[in-house]
Amino acid sequence: MATKSEAKRMLILKAATEWIVEHAFHNLTLEAVAKKAGISKGGLLYHFPSKEDLLVGLTQSIFEEFTVLLDEKAEKDPIKKGKWSRAYIELSRWDLENNSKLNVAVMAQSLLNPEASKTMVKSYEYTQDRLLNDGIDPVIGAIIRLTIDGLYYSQLLDIAPIEKELKNETFEKLYEMTK
Repeated sequence: MATKSEAKRMLILKAATEWIVEHAFHNLTLEAVAKKAGISKGGLLYHFPSKEDLLVGLTQSIFEEFTVLLDEKAEKDPIKKGKWSRAYIELSRWDLENNSKLNVAVMAQSLLNPEASKTMVKSYEYTQDRLLNDGIDPVIGAIIRLTIDGLYYSQLLDIAPIEKELKNETFEKLYEMTK
């Protein structure tokens, strides 16, 4: 069970994610996040002394949650061969369709110095290791990861995002490649 401090921190991170999803990222302020969380700015500053600290915490939280969910989903797959790839495909598909949390994290991370990106790099390395050692051809694992990266970045940067039907067909094709 989370301590009171951990619960408050999670509330702040959830509020920040929701605010960014609902508004333009560049308009993010500590005041707006505090208001969304229903706490004082001082309460927010206790947990995150600066906007940069909040963005680092947000990025860490999102990538850590993605990794935990990836592990849980893969462990539930009764077919060992390709289970990590299928878990990654399903989780990424859900994320892109619902709230694009990873897009938010990537945006937040892009504003920070390279030292602060360790969580993101570690998460990508972890995921890539699982995909390349998934019992399927490692080239297929790389294709899956890079295709999903492309879908995220296309949506994030609004660079010719593909239509929903084609996106769904792309995910289905990637899923087929895991068998």
